[in-house]
Amino acid sequence: MRIEFCAGCGAPLEARWSEIVIECRYCGAQSLPGGAGAPVPSSIPDDGRPRLALGGRTYLILGLLARGDSSYVHFARWVRRLGELVVVKVLRAPDDADLMRREHAFLERLRASPAPGSERFVDRIPEPIALGPVRYRQREHMVAVHRWRSGFLHTLEDVRRHHPAGVEPGVAVWIFKRLLEVLQWAHRSGVAHGAVLPPHVLVHPRDHGAMLLGWSTAIALAGGSSARSIAVNSDWESWYPADRTASPTHDIAMAARCVLWVSGADNLATPCRLPGGLAELLATAASGAFSDALDLIDRVTERSLTELGPPAYCPLAMPGWGL
Repeated sequence: MRIEFCAGCGAPLEARWSEIVIECRYCGAQSLPGGAGAPVPSSIPDDGRPRLALGGRTYLILGLLARGDSSYVHFARWVRRLGELVVVKVLRAPDDADLMRREHAFLERLRASPAPGSERFVDRIPEPIALGPVRYRQREHMVAVHRWRSGFLHTLEDVRRHHPAGVEPGVAVWIFKRLLEVLQWAHRSGVAHGAVLPPHVLVHPRDHGAMLLGWSTAIALAGGSSARSIAVNSDWESWYPADRTASPTHDIAMAARCVLWVSGADNLATPCRLPGGLAELLATAASGAFSDALDLIDRVTERSLTELGPPAYCPLAMPGWGL
């Protein structure tokens, strides 16, 4: 049974999950047009939109979310009734199939991490559902399906595009702290991200949330060491460390650069909207001075308390949110 509420009188409506049209026994209003008790269709009718079959499910492609460095990222839904919403990544370049498999493996490894806080931080990375080859538009593509996370629509690229002069300092602080938290957890789980870039950071404008995407070039850490980067995003090549290695220090440096950039700085030598002390601290972090994200969180908290005052709710104004 499920419980809904009548739009006419507000009375509770009890119905079986198989019913889509419910008639209120108090005022006679119906929840939807049609006959009372009409069944929910077992699947979404075929209206010509693309469908992908993977892992025992068929997904209806609803629209394009983004065009990544090597993949198209789509918004989709499982075609069964009340089917969940998902994100579908369709690989364009067959030669990058190993990177998609690598990302899937690292996401599963992180989701199984015994590190402290894992039950919280697994929500800060994509949740893989399925991975495999799919025939799509006359070609075979490697496809990955991830669970949809409501509200996480905007990358830091989108944020900078909407705020070309930079976001408010309070917004920059919570973005940076959320990034450092997930990096601290990943490092304690024995993984360095390797590509903390604006297109790999999704933010939730209302809830002060941040997710970290782009785990295809992650590396396994051995005793805190670094390793050569597997691949480099050509659009952001200048953001990587000169020696092209991945490590906790480089993850933190790239995260700091992301936040300076979204605060209005085009490079480490240009000004941004952060007050002097915070800007100096982030510039120091961006130069590779920190290897412990937790230590930097404490310093950011202390500096922001001095320069911005007590913590406050700072929503991020983005299109469609009305904040």
